[in-house]
Amino acid sequence: MSQIFEKNIKALLKQNSFLASQLFALKTHQKFEVIQQGEDSINLNIIDMEKKYPIYKTQPLSEIQSKQELFKEKYSRYPVLFFYGLGNGIFIKLLFANPSLKKVFVFEPNLEIIYIALHIVDFSEEILSSKLEILLPQELTFSKAMRIFSHPDVQLFAKTFELHIYSDYYEKFYADSIIETNKLLIRAIKQTIINFGNDTIDTLIGIEHHIQNIPEMLNNPHFSQLKNKKLSDIAIIVSTGPSLDKQLPLLKKIAPYATIISVDASLPILEKHNIKPDFVTSLERVEATAKFFKHTSPKFQKDIIMLHASLQHKEVLKYSKGKKILPMRPFRYTKYFTMHKYGYLGIGMSAANMAYELAYLMGHKTIVLIGQDLAYSEDGKSHSEGHVFGVNNVQQKESDTYVTKYGGEGLIRTNKTWNMFRNFFEKDIEDAKKEGVTTINATEGGARIYGAVEMPFSEVIEKYIDITKPKKSIKLRNLSENTVNKLLLKAHDKIKKMIEYGQKTQSKIEKVFLQVAKECENLENLKNNNNLEKINYDKLTKLSSQIDKIKDIIETKKFSLMYGETIESYLVNKELDLAKIMVRPSNTEIEKKAKLIDWIMNHKEWLFMLAGSINAQIIVVKRASKNLEKELKKRNLPFEPIK
Repeated sequence: MSQIFEKNIKALLKQNSFLASQLFALKTHQKFEVIQQGEDSINLNIIDMEKKYPIYKTQPLSEIQSKQELFKEKYSRYPVLFFYGLGNGIFIKLLFANPSLKKVFVFEPNLEIIYIALHIVDFSEEILSSKLEILLPQELTFSKAMRIFSHPDVQLFAKTFELHIYSDYYEKFYADSIIETNKLLIRAIKQTIINFGNDTIDTLIGIEHHIQNIPEMLNNPHFSQLKNKKLSDIAIIVSTGPSLDKQLPLLKKIAPYATIISVDASLPILEKHNIKPDFVTSLERVEATAKFFKHTSPKFQKDIIMLHASLQHKEVLKYSKGKKILPMRPFRYTKYFTMHKYGYLGIGMSAANMAYELAYLMGHKTIVLIGQDLAYSEDGKSHSEGHVFGVNNVQQKESDTYVTKYGGEGLIRTNKTWNMFRNFFEKDIEDAKKEGVTTINATEGGARIYGAVEMPFSEVIEKYIDITKPKKSIKLRNLSENTVNKLLLKAHDKIKKMIEYGQKTQSKIEKVFLQVAKECENLENLKNNNNLEKINYDKLTKLSSQIDKIKDIIETKKFSLMYGETIESYLVNKELDLAKIMVRPSNTEIEKKAKLIDWIMNHKEWLFMLAGSINAQIIVVKRASKNLEKELKKRNLPFEPIK
């Protein structure tokens, strides 16, 4: 084994042991031949002996140098680059001479080419520091693509994404793989941007509801006692897709032997069929969700464990008559309160995603989905018979798309929202599989959920349900009154600190905003009067430094926990656009000045929205804290009212 290869494999073992083991198992390369062209020992071409085609058409070093010049000119400011194809590895190594470059992702379809490149170039330092990730495109999944774009060094530059094809060889023989890789990465980018949110108002509603609900959360059992407390070996998640009807007779028969987790919308339907779930999950902020509980009798709800996200509307909690648990969704503002016993559940975007997380956290190794169509039925229905809002609650639109059907044959119509839910399922299913969890999609209709085993519900019952083992019950307990008192006072103190810190930070931002706004007005006047030569670039540079100081504040953990969620929905989308300015070439003095002007001009709105978002949260938090103070008064606990 060569020293270079040994160093690379040792580094790879720490970062990607699976790929390292695949490479280590290769004795040599058989499909490819390495040829030195000319006298230079690193002028190495790689020939595909089966396809009779080289990686480099002419002189490898000459092609590498040309490519290097192109990237210096056009991509020198890009912190993240993506390539399809590794070649002999020399070009990729040369890229790291650029200090701006933080990450390079290389998708190489040929294991032998990776093997060859790792014999030629020492990448050990780049691999160990996670600057370089080499992946086999045939093993890329949506979950892995999401992991890539969840990295902080990558996500803000999502809108600058471009998959560079290394050479003609890859374009000629791997066109389909390139297209599929690109599709997966773009799908992950879209989901990443959706995850940031696009509505600050929704976030503020969630914050307000969470703070209002803190007394009810603390006065009920804590969520952590459900972890690893499965009631049976198998969990069945009941959703409200059009195909649910046909599964209900079978579900009724095996209800005593399986853990049944129902989404809130399925609850009234299950009552009509006299099937009592063990758990119900509910996470929407809107008041309309209360209808699912209004349309289910209190008698039927009794003894069902109702898991309500702590940010739900008070009307939902009012009509929920089971044993309530209010887990917090894993947002930064919920983690700020450090009440970890009561959280966290609901990282996904639907009650069904939440149910899947619950089944996993309770320790079930077999999780079954029914009614999880995530698509319209063949006759255009969006929901099951008996749905509170009707079988055609969601109307088809021109923007709807088509995805692979359950079973894999043909396409079926879906929409953006259901696709978003499916994305979360596919990610969670893949992650859970690593922990030995088998996910079975027994919906028998709708869209295919990749990663789940497709199996008729009757076969699932025959294979997995043991009717000699009735499911267990679970006893829930509340924390002591003394502990709850302490947590209520702690929450009040946290709210006061949040408001005080927000007010100080808002004041700093507003000062910088006023300076930037004044200078932007000056720039507009100079432009309109054709006096651009009078622009004071030193002043602009100082303003840029002031903006950087504000960014330093909002990147702190303290700010992120208190206000990060509120600003993210708008500002991250704005940052994605600012990233396009950041990566623009600035090789000449004119380019540098133009870039600086654009940078300042684009931060006027950025600063305005930042200060406004913080102010909006302060107003909401003050208003929501009144319910907490009411509880403190009721308990005769000492506190200083928030003004």
